[in-house]
Amino acid sequence: MRSNAYTNCFEFMFVLSKGSPRAFNPLKTKTVRQGQEMLPFNKKADGINKKTLGELKPEKTKTNIWEYAVGLGGSTSDKIAFEHPAIFPEKLAEDHILSWTNEGDVVFDPMCGSGTTCKMALKNKRSYIGCDISREYVELTKKRLETLSF
Repeated sequence: MRSNAYTNCFEFMFVLSKGSPRAFNPLKTKTVRQGQEMLPFNKKADGINKKTLGELKPEKTKTNIWEYAVGLGGSTSDKIAFEHPAIFPEKLAEDHILSWTNEGDVVFDPMCGSGTTCKMALKNKRSYIGCDISREYVELTKKRLETLSF
């Protein structure tokens, strides 16, 4: 905790692409209300809302803030992954893989650590390339991936 500022509760995730990304499959979330409803339009400075009958869709594209459970059972149920000090949730890796690639694409993880991204790429029918500066973590990733069956 910091006494003179708010503590960060987020991490940045960067999606790098040579040129425009070839795939974007936006994640969707259910809307609270759906169906026909009177919706505001043409709101002006006078604060008067004009309304027209419109349709609320059953789902919308997620925002750029995503929340995930962490720890054993949240991040993963693979106990072996916790031999690495900084794993991240499988669902986080999976959501990015599903958003930015299609089946058969290659996913590259230049710091594969415990192999979470490689595992989720394989699970979602993507090829993967994983590397790490640590030989220990490369071996951890290999051991983790050997135990998989989808």
